[in-house]
Amino acid sequence: MLVFADFEFDVGKDARIIYEALLPELAEDYQRTKTLLSLKDGILILNVEANDIISMRAALNGWLRLIKITYEMCAFSSNTQVIN
Repeated sequence: MLVFADFEFDVGKDARIIYEALLPELAEDYQRTKTLLSLKDGILILNVEANDIISMRAALNGWLRLIKITYEMCAFSSNTQVIN
């Protein structure tokens, strides 16, 4: 049974940074899931296809965690001042 999940994240001005930070993750080869990540008009789009619900849960846990952490790092770095 194939399972599909599609998410759109409106992450504002950091969309390109987050997209480019996550691109290397797409190079991983997984046997039971396929993932597409795209960027359209400042919206990060995540599409996941899995062979079963267990694979989908594992893939979404990983991808949603990566997106959240990358988004938080962008927010953190934009609020940080460098003191010389």
